[in-house]
Amino acid sequence: MNIRCTQSTYPSACSGATISYYILRPVDVEPRGIVQISHGMCEYFTRYTSFAKYLCSLGFIVCGNDHLGHGSSVPPSGALGFFGQHNGWRVLVDDIATLKEKMQNRWPELPYFLFGHSMGSMIVRLYLARCTDGDLDGCILSGCPAPNAAAGIGIHLANSVIRSHGPMYRSSMLNSLIFKHYTTRIQDCQSPFDWLTRDRAVVSLFQSDAKCNYIFTASGFRDLCYLMQNSSRLNCMRETSNSLPLLFLAGDADPVGSYGTGVKRLASSYRAAGCRNVDMIFYKDARHEILNELNKEEVYGDISRWLEAQLAQRAVAAGQMQNS
Repeated sequence: MNIRCTQSTYPSACSGATISYYILRPVDVEPRGIVQISHGMCEYFTRYTSFAKYLCSLGFIVCGNDHLGHGSSVPPSGALGFFGQHNGWRVLVDDIATLKEKMQNRWPELPYFLFGHSMGSMIVRLYLARCTDGDLDGCILSGCPAPNAAAGIGIHLANSVIRSHGPMYRSSMLNSLIFKHYTTRIQDCQSPFDWLTRDRAVVSLFQSDAKCNYIFTASGFRDLCYLMQNSSRLNCMRETSNSLPLLFLAGDADPVGSYGTGVKRLASSYRAAGCRNVDMIFYKDARHEILNELNKEEVYGDISRWLEAQLAQRAVAAGQMQNS
């Protein structure tokens, strides 16, 4: 299949910053829908190229941006892992909203899906709380962090570091508080990043990539904790459309989601908040990056079937409206 890949930019919600974004689309078939990807912490959109090309083979247009402070969305005066002096977490949400608006203005008739991974899933969940019924056709949430009551403590600690060293300071202490326990259950651990996936080639590439292997700024860690705190609030879930199909995907060996238990609690919270269409799939022995796992073909297939089911439901609903 021929796939057209383009890269462009748009202004960030952070004054003076520019966001890089990407569009991949099949050129030999009529597109069936759009999937927008929101990547995770310390990575960038093009790490999802294989997945994006797979979705293109199914007839989907795929888009995504490098979040501010990630990949190619780093302003000359900025840094990796820095989103702004104040409320950078809001900027991340605003920036994915801008891309969705651009895409829907260009292809207003197509079904629209969001895919958020890890930190990107928290950004997406905060965005969902802004949407109204019918804005989206479904949302896939991968590698979600478990709700953590200690996020408030993290904000306090990050503020202390900022007061002492400034917002751009990279604190090994803050980094260790989040990541130091992530490899404790891994036998024959060979890298501090082995918690990402069992695929050692992927781990090696991540570790050698300067746009992945770095420590967030103190300000970035504060924003990360705000994302965790605010996306886990009951109001965020209650404000999500109760008819929106949600699919939670996770490895049962992923420490970020508390080895599955945190993701189950999160999905249950959405159901308790009134969301009527919540599904979960867990992958045995899979770690954090399920799209880069040894069983990624299984994950791809599950995502394909779920997307097809949502398109079929949409077609049924459209037919019922025509007949009424």
